[in-house]
Amino acid sequence: MRLNNFKIKSLPLNKKFSDGLGLNLTLKTRNYGKWTYRYTFDGKAKEMAIGSYPELSIVDARNLALEKRTLKTNGIDPIEEKHILKKQEQDKAKRRFSTVAKDYIDDVKSNWKNPKHAQQWYNTLKDYAFPVLDEVPFHKITTEHIRRVLKPIWDEKTETATRVQQRVSRVMGYGISLEYYVGSNVADWKTSISYIFKRPYKSQKHFPSLHYKKLPDFYTELSKIETTTTRALRFLILTVARTSEVTLLQSDELDFEQNIWTIPEARMKAKKEHKVPLSYEAIKLLGIPHNLHNYKYVFTGNNPDQHLSNNAMGKFVRDNYRHMKFTVHGFRSTFRVWAAETGNYDQNMVEFALAHQLPSRSQSAYFRSDLFEKRKLLMDDWAGFVTSKIKK
Repeated sequence: MRLNNFKIKSLPLNKKFSDGLGLNLTLKTRNYGKWTYRYTFDGKAKEMAIGSYPELSIVDARNLALEKRTLKTNGIDPIEEKHILKKQEQDKAKRRFSTVAKDYIDDVKSNWKNPKHAQQWYNTLKDYAFPVLDEVPFHKITTEHIRRVLKPIWDEKTETATRVQQRVSRVMGYGISLEYYVGSNVADWKTSISYIFKRPYKSQKHFPSLHYKKLPDFYTELSKIETTTTRALRFLILTVARTSEVTLLQSDELDFEQNIWTIPEARMKAKKEHKVPLSYEAIKLLGIPHNLHNYKYVFTGNNPDQHLSNNAMGKFVRDNYRHMKFTVHGFRSTFRVWAAETGNYDQNMVEFALAHQLPSRSQSAYFRSDLFEKRKLLMDDWAGFVTSKIKK
């Protein structure tokens, strides 16, 4: 019989009554009962609880029973579906920010040029974010939790605070894409955090550099020291490349017929392939064509199958030229100042030589050339200046 509120009040206790279409009600007391749904799946009779009476009304119970029948019609066992949903809710309750952060790092670390970057990422989040954000399940993180992470360090540790905010935002965005979190990114600067904190002032970091007038003497002295590290440093100076671009140099990137070094996009900061015109001095330094070894990397480390450490050139400079206060990366600034003060060089050509992108999108849209032919002359002039104190 179809049930209604009047009939329910007169039902005997502890006896199951059908409302039709598989929906049943069993009263335990006059004020409490249990709704169940009975069905057949794969030839087996099954019954599942769907709610308590009177918390679940007749109308709501009928709607739930309809949902279960729809699942069955679509070939889904309602009880198995209930178990799956329960397991998902349990996983959801246990999932913490630290777990999602580890998964994110594992998924993206292959795209990072520096293998140490993954550990740095993890350490930053572990020190500043995990203690607060792991207090609640990932899907319950709010802007208030993010504020509690950032507030203690926002003014005193400006650079760290900015880094933490950016990394937390990346992890939250990752979680949203995997449907671990429903809603907007509570750690995003533009849509959330900018309303709580003002962007801290961050002065531009400049790497100490050697004045270009001192470079020829330095290079001459450097040329007298024959080690893999000093050869790599000389090559870096001649090509104005970045440290990792030089240490990871492989022989197949070098075209000795055209005198071109092609750095693949995966190793470039701008993720764009970069061609470097090699001066005669750079080619001679590589020992071309007869003295190149057959190892994977041109500049090898202590283990010939591994590349020179990214810290090797920096350590050499710190150990031997501490009094001069310059860095390896600073040679790029030395080159830029030299080009500005000693020659009538096109500014875009100098920027392209440093593998920099044009500052505005409009410039990039209309400026399609990388001025490679002109850069050949520029790099020859630079090499001539750098080696000008070496006795030929």
